[in-house]
Amino acid sequence: MTADRLVERREAAVLPAAAIHSVETHIVDIPLRRPHKLSRAVLVHQSYLLIRISTQDGVVGIGEATVPGGPWWSGESVEAMQALFSNEIAPSLQGRDIFTSNAILAEIDRIVYGNAALKSAIETALLDAVARTLGIPLSSLFGGRLADELPVLWVLATGELEADIEEAKDKLAQKLHRRFKIKVGRAEPDIDARRAAMTADAVGCPCSIDLNEAWSLADSARALAILEGSGVDILEQPLPRADIAGLADLARRSSVAIMADESACAQSDLTAIIRERAASYISLKISKSGGPSRMLAIARAAQAAGINLFGGTALDSSIGTAANLQCCATLSLAGGTELFMPLLLADDIIEEPLQYRDFSVAVPIGPGIGVTIDEDKLRHYARE
Repeated sequence: MTADRLVERREAAVLPAAAIHSVETHIVDIPLRRPHKLSRAVLVHQSYLLIRISTQDGVVGIGEATVPGGPWWSGESVEAMQALFSNEIAPSLQGRDIFTSNAILAEIDRIVYGNAALKSAIETALLDAVARTLGIPLSSLFGGRLADELPVLWVLATGELEADIEEAKDKLAQKLHRRFKIKVGRAEPDIDARRAAMTADAVGCPCSIDLNEAWSLADSARALAILEGSGVDILEQPLPRADIAGLADLARRSSVAIMADESACAQSDLTAIIRERAASYISLKISKSGGPSRMLAIARAAQAAGINLFGGTALDSSIGTAANLQCCATLSLAGGTELFMPLLLADDIIEEPLQYRDFSVAVPIGPGIGVTIDEDKLRHYARE
């Protein structure tokens, strides 16, 4: 069958109600409740690109693209993603059937190389529209959820020992979080490792530490000698993402489990991690994987290889967090999640906030990703 004939059949099969009528984008900047210190950036706000896809019958699907702190993480920025979407991708979406997302995404892959966060937002918006059209949660498109609530840790990122300890104890008292991640990488490795060990001991809860690629192999080896026997049980992405062999070396020599994040963005990355036995955990994020379906493919391949799963965050707003929750709820997550970011944002842009209680976050039960944008808040935080 010729390509022209395939196009004719596709167009003939489009249901008018399910055809894409319009698309729109908004960049929003939401302030944080306190500075969030990463190894390469100090954040006082987080920026998001929102994509909305509307069908002929008025159903609206929402997707979110974000990178933590800007283009240093993946090379993407909300400004570049908005321009790329508007100029190169949006024209190809007009009139397309939302129930043909595989074909739509394959065409986008031919148009644009990389840009995982942007493609994630597009697929999320498409699948959100599909699920809303059917009146089901997005999780039902992937076989249904295994849990209605997921454990959620809190990230300690003030960079100060006493402030982190006080913040952790407050979260424990509120029954919001009983596991913590400590952001390190801005000080000397031995100083950061001692601070992390002291924090974990003072809090009395299991803790992980996250480097965002800040250490060398030698740095990591010295730090592990300090962390052995402390309350720190997971070391997340200490080395540059390409150094899979280095991660494998650390995994062999330490009782502290290694988690891959930046090293585990695509299925090809996971193949190398499995081959080298480079990690005990991988951090899952729809944004870095290129969308829900690709993230879930990575997750199932990791599970088949005996690698534990962890629900990570790209510092998503409640919109991106809701989408991640819908996907993570379909998986068995040995490491729980860190889908905490809506609690760190100073304000929300959805009508009903996500529910955090009893050390967990509830998976939204409504159709699609399960949340609705607050139009007044969107106008307030959207860039002109």
